[in-house]
Amino acid sequence: HDVLAEVLHEVKGIIFNGDGYSDEWHQEAERRGLLNLRTTLDAIETFASEKNVALFEQYNVLSAREIESRKEILLDQYFKTINIEAETTARIARTMLFPAAARYLGQLAATVEAGDDVDLDFGGVKEATHELGEGVGALRQAINGLVAQNAELGGDDVHSKAYHMRDNVIPAMNAVREAADALENLVAKDLWPLPSYQEILFEK
Repeated sequence: HDVLAEVLHEVKGIIFNGDGYSDEWHQEAERRGLLNLRTTLDAIETFASEKNVALFEQYNVLSAREIESRKEILLDQYFKTINIEAETTARIARTMLFPAAARYLGQLAATVEAGDDVDLDFGGVKEATHELGEGVGALRQAINGLVAQNAELGGDDVHSKAYHMRDNVIPAMNAVREAADALENLVAKDLWPLPSYQEILFEK
């Protein structure tokens, strides 16, 4: 009992029983004066902070130069990892998702044309065709944006490259993901080349 009481008193400042990913926790962490490192780069920068350098040097764990070296290695790893992930995202979207959506769009357009030939009202199919066409255009635009940002690299040194990945490439990847998620809800299941969220979460 005494040990638990002592430990709880020491760590109570970091105990939070709510959703640690929510804005509520970010606000609460700030109120408590805790570090609120939202990205990997925030953590890497903090690793090499003056306080941490002093601690490592005090106990002869790492020198300031060694810490700076490790920081540069971590930045380089971050840059290369995001760069590869972005290339992979663009490749999957360009060679798998876009063709599947375009194929389904062609099928819908052919259905609308066939309906017009026999004077049938395919208003619902026309509406779906227009919606899908907008989605295909949004995906293509997002892919172009991602490819452009990833090719930019962000500068000559690893620090600026890493921050370019965080501030520009990751948002561009998220834009591709949002466009792809929207298309997943529009493209016929038998044409969609990847497992859907429904299949992943609910179907066995």
